[in-house]
Amino acid sequence: MNITREITSKIKNEKYLVGGAVRDFLLKRPVKDLDLAVLCGEKEIKKIAFRTARALKGTCFPLDEGRGVWRITLRSSGLNLDISPVSGNLTEDLSARDFTVNAMALPFAELKSLKTAKGAFLLSLDKKKIVDPSGGGKDLQKKLIRASGKNVFREDPLRMLRAFRFASSLGFEIEKDTFKLIKEESPRIKESAGERIKEELLAIFASGRSASFYEEMRNSGLLFSLFPELKLQEKCAEIYYGKGGVLKHTFNVMKRMDLLFSRPGKFISKYEGLNIRPAGEKLLKLAALFHDIAKPHKAKEINGRLRFFGHEEYGAFLAGRLMRGYKFSNEETRFVTKIIAQHLRVGNIAHNDVISDKAIYKIFSDLGEYAIPLLLLSWADHASYIPEKKLLASAAAMKQKPFRIPPRGLPKTGFKKTLRFIQVVNYLIRYYFEKRSKFRQENLLDGHQVMKALELKPGPAVGEVLRRVKLMQFEGKLKNRKQALKYIKTLKV
Repeated sequence: MNITREITSKIKNEKYLVGGAVRDFLLKRPVKDLDLAVLCGEKEIKKIAFRTARALKGTCFPLDEGRGVWRITLRSSGLNLDISPVSGNLTEDLSARDFTVNAMALPFAELKSLKTAKGAFLLSLDKKKIVDPSGGGKDLQKKLIRASGKNVFREDPLRMLRAFRFASSLGFEIEKDTFKLIKEESPRIKESAGERIKEELLAIFASGRSASFYEEMRNSGLLFSLFPELKLQEKCAEIYYGKGGVLKHTFNVMKRMDLLFSRPGKFISKYEGLNIRPAGEKLLKLAALFHDIAKPHKAKEINGRLRFFGHEEYGAFLAGRLMRGYKFSNEETRFVTKIIAQHLRVGNIAHNDVISDKAIYKIFSDLGEYAIPLLLLSWADHASYIPEKKLLASAAAMKQKPFRIPPRGLPKTGFKKTLRFIQVVNYLIRYYFEKRSKFRQENLLDGHQVMKALELKPGPAVGEVLRRVKLMQFEGKLKNRKQALKYIKTLKV
């Protein structure tokens, strides 16, 4: 659909294509969103936006009403067109934008054509007509994210996170002086709205190198301004993890998450059937960032050995508090905290030579929809102890059946122990796929039947009886309701 004519007919004012659309066109990337700056006042822009939305058969709503920014979503394609007012001085307006690569514009009259097709805007334009007062084109060539001015982060502190988001999504680096400016202004990030911070954090996790960018956020001080609890990890357990302590381990786990999602089938059996969506991958990376957040709080030397008893449960509490502060949804918070609270489960099972059906059922029964995400976090946690080159070379061995534990037991550390743990992760995932019909069997009894048969009142005891019946059913020891009723009458409740 060619929309040039509709925009031209409905917006008579002088107008410019600005920001990301120009940047992405020059980078030969799909243009998913358009920004249109119109020479008019803030009162007039609302009428222009609604008038244009009707012509384009789209919906219109305020994106930032205080600054006069309106968004039009095209019903036919779902693409977005943002319209905002601009002063009479285009150069001044562009210089007030965040980064030089976003501070380029094209007079709309110079646009040869603008179409929508296959979920993107298709532009045709003459590069020589682009207005570029800040040198954004040169920074694109150098692959640099450079602040447009010294006050950009004071005007909007969220831009500090956006610097890392653009660098991660474009594969760029943050220019040296801009990075220095972020270090100076990093405490200001808490002035930004929690919802906006959350979206930028998740956008950085979308990168295949998200761990590296989060490390850079640590180097800038921005990470600790957002999550002061992580600062405590740097000096914790250095005797065990080396310089950088628990935080070094945290970043290694995040790197393994990036590696896992870059080629999942190489490391995980049946990964194609797990249905882990991009949103789930981002939240798993967040869980990796937070999974040991409470180790400094729980570190204690016992019999000459540093231990962290209870760090998983307290870590879930701390992670939940942080996520609620940044306006993550209840569902997102539950996803992350549930697997953090249980992230030692696989390691505990892996120490047993024989992994029973009962132990496996308990994991999947207790965690339900969070069981598979827990296994993926466990994979990354254990894989973090293996250098990447050796990990890649050992991928096939890690998908084999868990080897038998020798009579003397597993070594306390080292590759062999880690190999066994990762083999158990794959074994549990294969088991789930092979037995998933058993996990989904219809219950033989419900709560009313249990209460009637045992003369119980509603309460935890009823749930415990149902859980035990379900386990017996899973093991094939109960096959019908009559057997189940007979069995529960043998229980002491």
